[in-house]
Amino acid sequence: MRADSRKAMASDDPNVRRRINGKRPPPTNDVLPLHTLVINLDRRKDRWEGISNRLKEFQASPPLLSVHRFQATDGLTDEVPLDAVGSCWNTSRNAKFDGRQGYRADVELQMTHGERGCAMSHVRAWRTVAGRITPVLVMEDDAVPTKSFGQRLRQKLPEAEALGADVLYLGHIPGAPWRQKKKPGLYEAEYLWTTVAYVLWPHGAKKLLELLPVDEPVDNFMAWQMAQRL
Repeated sequence: MRADSRKAMASDDPNVRRRINGKRPPPTNDVLPLHTLVINLDRRKDRWEGISNRLKEFQASPPLLSVHRFQATDGLTDEVPLDAVGSCWNTSRNAKFDGRQGYRADVELQMTHGERGCAMSHVRAWRTVAGRITPVLVMEDDAVPTKSFGQRLRQKLPEAEALGADVLYLGHIPGAPWRQKKKPGLYEAEYLWTTVAYVLWPHGAKKLLELLPVDEPVDNFMAWQMAQRL
């Protein structure tokens, strides 16, 4: 997410959709199966069962993913420190990219319990990634991998790593045109929404942690950093 070769990248064809209802890492071959953190609330055992079933095929031999449940922060009951996640946010940054009719800029909004809990869950995941030497797939429990997910991840992960990416989005909603094409099907991103699934490298996690607190919904926060090339 910097002006050099380390940037936010994404596949032009998202490989994950949302379910509706430091040290340089070693070569990619050494990081498979890819350590995967699935963010899931304790009270949503149904979602954990669902995502576990959807990811089962990617854990068969040869395994692509090593899946681990990551206990989500519950914004209703858990403490969310203000030095990690703010309590309100201004719409001005996001308004530069959100072209929906009636979307208002420079409006102060209170962060909901859900938004703060979601953001804190991702912050905690970033801390975990920052302590590793290999990239980690961070996934939310409503993610639905497409049929091409496995093939595309095996192909695009080493390409993104070779380009020095901080983060590789596997699911996204584009908020702006691509900055540039890096490889066939792999683009440098300007602004992307959703945090349903992304591969994060330790050096990228450290950059995000240096920018705390999260002062808007977490997908907007990450998107703004890529827009600023931070």
